[in-house]
Amino acid sequence: MNTRFKLIQHGEWSYLHLPHLERSGFFHGFVTKPPPSAGEADVRNALLAFGFESHVLMDQEHGDEVHVIADGEPPTAGDGLVLVENNVAGIIKTADCLPVILYSTREPVAAIVHAGWSGTALGIVRNAVHEMAFLGVKPQSIGALIGPGIGPCCYEVQEDVAVIFRSAGFGSDVVQARAGRLFLDLKRANRLMLEAEDVTKIEDTELCTYCRADLFVSARRDKGRGRQINFVMVRG
Repeated sequence: MNTRFKLIQHGEWSYLHLPHLERSGFFHGFVTKPPPSAGEADVRNALLAFGFESHVLMDQEHGDEVHVIADGEPPTAGDGLVLVENNVAGIIKTADCLPVILYSTREPVAAIVHAGWSGTALGIVRNAVHEMAFLGVKPQSIGALIGPGIGPCCYEVQEDVAVIFRSAGFGSDVVQARAGRLFLDLKRANRLMLEAEDVTKIEDTELCTYCRADLFVSARRDKGRGRQINFVMVRG
């Protein structure tokens, strides 16, 4: 685990965050596995526990669509949010897929994306950077937090997924062959895309959801049961 991230207790819940980013006005967190008291309504109970009076939570589609949240009706579906309004939390759910938070070091703008293998191959983090740039945020001033997700230690894939990533230009550092099996490094893929967009201030939690059963739900390990939430909000 990257020791720059701190584990914060919030009632029965806990989450990882970067203290210096919190002090800069970005309330954010990668929430750990729900407590037993949450039951099956884990996402709803997490939202209640953190007291998000105004938030956006979409139906996630494993795609590359990123929405800018401004005045008006919030989107119902997609996998990325750019936040320009104060005190509106952007929420995504994960359980092996990668949560990525972006923020501007100069403007009160943040983004959060759900980057599974499909969204990663389609370039969802790149789309989020482009949406922020359209709002006037220079990519060089964007910082990124790569949250907990399944790591290349555990993320075995089949040849069809490997072909998609190779066709997207990724090499053997992302599609890794070991002992006749194929493993995918989602974190490396997203880092490479961010760096290609001149986003170099990148912090990785360095945590695998499959390995760390003590902290996280894993869709593969837990057979699809449960989700964590991840959030970012620009405080006004």
